[in-house]
Amino acid sequence: MLNLLKLFITFFKIGLFTFGGGYAMIPMIIEETSSFSNIDSSEIIDFVAISESTPGPFAVNIATFIGYEQYGFLGAIFATLGVVLPSFIIILLLVNIIEKMKNNK
Repeated sequence: MLNLLKLFITFFKIGLFTFGGGYAMIPMIIEETSSFSNIDSSEIIDFVAISESTPGPFAVNIATFIGYEQYGFLGAIFATLGVVLPSFIIILLLVNIIEKMKNNK
């Protein structure tokens, strides 16, 4: 369970601190995942190729593939939630602020 939490936190950081889409995440994904996993950079490049060819957002696909490779189905869920949750939280905060300011003259 501790490894799944570490996977979640790693992809949460990646989702929070990378801007510019999935391709901007590749260097950070290589750096962060090499510190705790047995996946080397050549395998990540293979995941990049697979992620490009599957439908859906690139960052979500690569997080899912790496999570599944490391910890199976639960790993895929934790990594995917980790990379998606920062954007979701930021959007919720912005909607809340916009709703409060909507009627402000």
